[in-house]
Amino acid sequence: MHHIFVDFEMNHIAGEYVEERAFSKMEIVEIGAVKLDDSYQEISSFKSYVKPEFNDKIEKQCTKVTGITTDTVADAPVLWAALRQFIKWCGEEEMTVYAWSDADLRQLKRELNLKEIQCQELHRMCDNWVDFQRMFGDMLGIEKRVSLKHAINAIQADFDGEAHDALWDARNTAKIFALSKNEAEFQRIMGPVIEAFKPAEPMTSTLGDLFPDMAKLLASTES
Repeated sequence: MHHIFVDFEMNHIAGEYVEERAFSKMEIVEIGAVKLDDSYQEISSFKSYVKPEFNDKIEKQCTKVTGITTDTVADAPVLWAALRQFIKWCGEEEMTVYAWSDADLRQLKRELNLKEIQCQELHRMCDNWVDFQRMFGDMLGIEKRVSLKHAINAIQADFDGEAHDALWDARNTAKIFALSKNEAEFQRIMGPVIEAFKPAEPMTSTLGDLFPDMAKLLASTES
């Protein structure tokens, strides 16, 4: 059984593609993933840039956030070719796919529809896709989504690599997952946080008032 952690970075579809934008406003321009074994150790990684098909350039905002430029993707494969490489890398062993939030799964489904990509392996992957951001929130007993960077801070770890690099975002998600599978260590680190979100009686103050540092956990979603 393999655990695949994946992350996508996206670029806007250009405004003149009106019909295409009815399917999706964005296109995947980077795929990053790591593979963990049954012991939750990383055994392999995957990274591919993707050349957009409905924009001849990478938008400034995408470059600002991800560092990806038009030159970066000039010789990159288009989505279907990149996904074929990704499927091959995933292998044939039974797997579960995880991502931080459900945004990546929604984006993938939109683009498969937009670009008329039919692939049984990808459909099976979508059926075995887990929103680990929600799972982490459930572990803490909170409904509001926690950003990946704040989740890493919560487990008292440093964020490896650069945020919004698809491979590093996938790897940091996998780091949180691996810790969650070590019950004793997870309880040691996160126990006080979990207990803070389980008040024994009605509270007149907010958690942000009582635990200022924990208020950072309640950030808006980041991929």
